[in-house]
Amino acid sequence: MSALSRYAQPIAITVNGIFAGLGLSVNLLAVPALRAANYPVRGWSVLYHNGARLGGWSILISSAAHFYTYYATKSPRALYCGLLSFASMPYTLFVMMPTSNRLEALNAMPNHDKNEAAQLIENWCWLQWFRTISGTAALMLAVF
Repeated sequence: MSALSRYAQPIAITVNGIFAGLGLSVNLLAVPALRAANYPVRGWSVLYHNGARLGGWSILISSAAHFYTYYATKSPRALYCGLLSFASMPYTLFVMMPTSNRLEALNAMPNHDKNEAAQLIENWCWLQWFRTISGTAALMLAVF
């Protein structure tokens, strides 16, 4: 058995756990803080950019490790975990990106519409729940 075969599943679970924790932290900790601070777009932008680096890599690594585990074991569970993990990538690019781009545009304008920013941050938060749920579901399926 190669080292990759031996460690693919633990890597998938670990990195999936990081992604699930990130999603839960964003939805349950960071967004309420943004609400309490009256929806500062600059705060959202910092959260978004820091989270994008960690989230993007964790999606790719966990998905690849789950898919490799499926390839090595033919376990349907590993395939489902890989699909649940990877689903966040196209969802982010095609569903969430318009909202994120608009928020970035508002962040670049010193006198942006605060009501529009608040609505967009709330919308982004609801969209973020998909990533949180899919990442957490992949983790739970992989562990239990």
